[in-house]
Amino acid sequence: MSEWNLSSDQITLEQRQRRRSPVQWLRDNSIRIAVLVGLAEAVVAWRAGFKLMWLVGLLAVFAYLWLRTRVPRSLKRPLWMVAMSQAVAGIVVPAIFGAFLIMAVIGGLLLVIMVLVMLGEFRRT
Repeated sequence: MSEWNLSSDQITLEQRQRRRSPVQWLRDNSIRIAVLVGLAEAVVAWRAGFKLMWLVGLLAVFAYLWLRTRVPRSLKRPLWMVAMSQAVAGIVVPAIFGAFLIMAVIGGLLLVIMVLVMLGEFRRT
């Protein structure tokens, strides 16, 4: 119930904050949840040595694209979150292995340069 303003002061009526439903909370935080779960899956897959996470992510996205018109509306968001988390894990795992490969190549090149510097020092003495 609103209050009556009998004075000349201006008053702003604001609606009370309603408690959000779990569905609204899930809709608001679905991207954050999917990315965090995907990163956690990527770390677990990397630690276990599972290198084909990109294939799992690809299959999950294809399955979501096929199922999205065949499932009830209430299941679309959770299915989307599962597919997105698998896709994130599928992107991150090759990136981790790729980063190690790049670091190994750079380290190897630096090692060759340092050996050449050491050989140059050896010839001077």
